[in-house]
Amino acid sequence: MCNKFVGSYIAMILVAAATCGSSANSETIDIGDRNQIFIDGRYLESVKNVGIEVCKPIKTNHKCLVGSLGGYSSIIEPDGKFRMWSALTKDGVNWRRVSGATQPEPDDILGAYFSGATMFVDPKAPPSERYKLFDGLQNMMRASADGTDWKTLTNSVFPQQARYPHGMDSQNVCFYDTRINKYVAYVRVNKIYECPPERVPYYKTIGTQRYGGENKYARRTIGRAVSDDPTKFPMPEVVLEPDDKDPNFGGVKVMDFYCPQVVQYPYAQDAYFLFNCRYRSYEDWYLPIDMSKYPKSKTHFTYNCGVEDMELDASRDGINWERYDRKPWIALGKPGSFDALTMYMSRGMHVVDDEIWMYYIGFDDPHTGDAEAMKRATLSRVVLRKDGFTCVEAEYAGGEFTTPPLNFDGNALNLNIETSAIGLARVEIQDEAGKPLPGFAMEDCDRIHTANSTDWKVTWGENGDLSKLAAQPVRLRFELQFGTKLYAFRFAKSTDRSDAVAKK
Repeated sequence: MCNKFVGSYIAMILVAAATCGSSANSETIDIGDRNQIFIDGRYLESVKNVGIEVCKPIKTNHKCLVGSLGGYSSIIEPDGKFRMWSALTKDGVNWRRVSGATQPEPDDILGAYFSGATMFVDPKAPPSERYKLFDGLQNMMRASADGTDWKTLTNSVFPQQARYPHGMDSQNVCFYDTRINKYVAYVRVNKIYECPPERVPYYKTIGTQRYGGENKYARRTIGRAVSDDPTKFPMPEVVLEPDDKDPNFGGVKVMDFYCPQVVQYPYAQDAYFLFNCRYRSYEDWYLPIDMSKYPKSKTHFTYNCGVEDMELDASRDGINWERYDRKPWIALGKPGSFDALTMYMSRGMHVVDDEIWMYYIGFDDPHTGDAEAMKRATLSRVVLRKDGFTCVEAEYAGGEFTTPPLNFDGNALNLNIETSAIGLARVEIQDEAGKPLPGFAMEDCDRIHTANSTDWKVTWGENGDLSKLAAQPVRLRFELQFGTKLYAFRFAKSTDRSDAVAKK
């Protein structure tokens, strides 16, 4: 019987098409020596008692920098050229403010830029335009050789109808997508919905002013646009929006997706992550609180007030997104803490050994723009394992899954795996039809145990060299037991034997 593991943070959407047996007609996937992570069912062709777990990062609660940061920020690693910083750090925890064209000190490891505009390195540009600065609200693209002297390339990146109030407020992002070799922008789109008659008195003014009717209102959604030219994009198409499973009261959607922080993950094949800022509105018809203390717009008499946390979403193509179990990836802090009510993800990630460091700005006030609350804005850090956004985990007694056929390049199979004290794992290599290859059956595999490694080499007795198998499609059958977490796998070009040999 083919079972599905249901547990904390388990995404079941991926196994809907999975079966208990491998298909002889499966399409072969070319993975070369690239790292593979588990963000959907691509590598789970057949499953038994396994599922994908969303892994929360560790909130350090560090107050890295406090006061007048705004809500939006980017974290950038010094590269010897870029010099547009708001703050710099030597250890990732203690930051110092800087200004202007500051030259980082030799031991600075990270810099921050506090702005709604986002910077990216353009690999196709001449040196004089190496850095691009995209400001969605101003609809502007600028360029610089080092971040000290910016020239405006255009102030009409998107068509006029894409601009605010239809979208483009908040922090929008742009980057060169190396998977499709094009420039991609993710921007805010204010999608228009109809409200029921009883809500017309509330939305009448803003609906008439902005959205074409007294019964119309808008919610923030995430749009995507693609171009060969970073200075000219078409109208964005909505690729993610709140749906009927998200908060909806009295026929009105009360949740937005704010600040489309999409990152093409550079450490794995075909992977994008969206650190989705979820904005749940405060409205006076469904919340049992006194709304009189919150300001309404003076021109259209609605609230723009609410609370925000962070959801992790993932995609293979940047278009179709897995939202998993929709639980918060970074949750709000306790009452009175610096991130008790609002948070905004900083753009960028920093890899330190086997860890990923990421940052966010937290507030102890709802989304109100309160000047005193802005003075208490706090930059803080979260830490997670490299590749550790998601993992495959089995039921405690054990489970297994088999991949579709894979073409690979390399001579060793390396895993990002965590067994802790009790967990165990083994891997079988099969031919394209699903038959174990001689010497690489499950019974031949040295049990993986007492492991917590991002680069664990799998061995089958004296068989560790897989170079002779690289000329043919193979399947991998993974067996996981007693709480083992598998984060990633790759075929590596390696001549070293891992700790697994010593721990047989």
